[in-house]
Formats: sequence, C-alpha cells, structure tokens
Amino acid sequence: MERNQRRSRCNAECKMQNAELRRYSKANKVIPVVLLLVFLVIALPMGGAAANAGYGYFAEPNRAIAPSIPAEVIFARSTDAVFMIETFDSHGETIRTGSGFFISETGLALTVLHVLDNAASATITLYNGDVYPVRGANSVSEEFNLAVISIESDKTDWPYLALADSDSIEVGNSVYVIGSPLGYFNTMTAGIISTVTREVEGAELIQFTAPISFGSGGSPMLNSRGQVIGLASSSFSYGQHMNLAVPVNHIKSMPTGECVPLATLLSD
Repeated sequence: MERNQRRSRCNAECKMQNAELRRYSKANKVIPVVLLLVFLVIALPMGGAAANAGYGYFAEPNRAIAPSIPAEVIFARSTDAVFMIETFDSHGETIRTGSGFFISETGLALTVLHVLDNAASATITLYNGDVYPVRGANSVSEEFNLAVISIESDKTDWPYLALADSDSIEVGNSVYVIGSPLGYFNTMTAGIISTVTREVEGAELIQFTAPISFGSGGSPMLNSRGQVIGLASSSFSYGQHMNLAVPVNHIKSMPTGECVPLATLLSD
C-alpha cells in the first residue's frame, strides 16, 4: 500500500512537471513572436506623405522620402522639361536666346524677364528639337527678373519640374544647372551653394558656383533630389563662379493672371 502511495505521488509530480514544461514552451514561443512584431512596427516606414511623393508645382523635399540621386539620373528626369527660348523683334530678327523650364503639365513655364526685353515674339526649342511659339506672358516680376509664360499648343501633358522649398537650403549643398548657354541645348553644370542669401540691388538671391554663361538665364537650379530650388538669373562678370539665382519661393508667390501677348509688354 505504501508503495502504491509513493507511485501516486510520483505520477502527480510528473504531471505537474509536464504542465510546467508545456507552459514554459508556450511562453518561449510567444516571446519571439512579440519581439518580431515590435521589430516590424519599428522598422516599417509610415504611410501618408511617402506614398504621395512625386513631382508637382508645390512639391516639398523630404529627406526621408527623397534621397539624393546621381547627377545622370537628375539630368535624365529633368531634360525634357527644360528648353531654349529665342526672342525676335517686330521684323522677325533674332534678339537673344535664353533658357526656361515647365512648371505645370498645361504648358506654364518660367524664364528670366530680361530675355523678353524688346521681344515682339518668341519660340521655345525642346531637347528633341521640337519648336513651339510662346503664346505670351502670364506674370512678370521686375524685382526678381522673372516671367511666367504660356506655350502655344493644345498639348496638356507637358513634362514639368517640382518646386522645392528654398528656405531649407544650406551653404555647401550640391546644385545642378541645366540650360542652353550660348545656345547649346540642355548643358548641365554642377556646383554648390556659396551663400544662401546675397542681397543685390535690394533683391535677396542665392549665390552658387555651378558655371553659367550668356543664354543660361532662366535655367532651373536643382538640388540633389532633382527639385528646383532656384532660377539662374545673373552672375558677377568680374568674379569666378559667382553666380546668382532667384529663390524658388519667390516664384511660388507670383500670381498667374491671363496670358497677354509679348508685344503688349513691348508697347509698355
């Protein structure tokens, strides 16, 4: 009888130990699963802005969703949206050439105002050689030497560049300029931002080192993400790589009214 009692106690203890082992085993399985879920929550990127990133008139740069890209990729993505502009007097004679770029798919574009001086008409030439007449000017800024122009075409899917936030730039940031210096289509140069704010004749401009020449006025100045941070406008002729660009935030604040013929500006 005593032997049977010992055997019963032994069986009871074994059952308890087995139960403990099963609970321990389940806990060990749960812990890795919990840890894995925590890791996934921490590691996976959040949605929202990242899902909607892309080109657009008021696109803002975001370091988390728009990393730097190689210069050759920036050129490939931007070149179709950049053009050479050629202006003519009332007799059809060429006055000068400059550069410009599209900021909307409807054909709204930017260039420098001085390229339109004394112009009765103008055309743009794309990288692929296609030529379109300029319909007229929608808005101008003498203070910042800017002109918003429209293109004469029924096309509604023009390639265009995103405008970033020029308040976020810093000295030393890499920049790229794509334009038509001396009439050479879509020439790309590289440099850095020398000074974030350089006051010239009352206007606050960005000073940069990417080389520009006659005909570069109106070229987009791009950041390392391929977004426009400024528009190349002028340079110090007596300095080396001392060039100036209009901050893109000034462009954003320009009103876009009805398009008027360039001849109207000429008569004014």
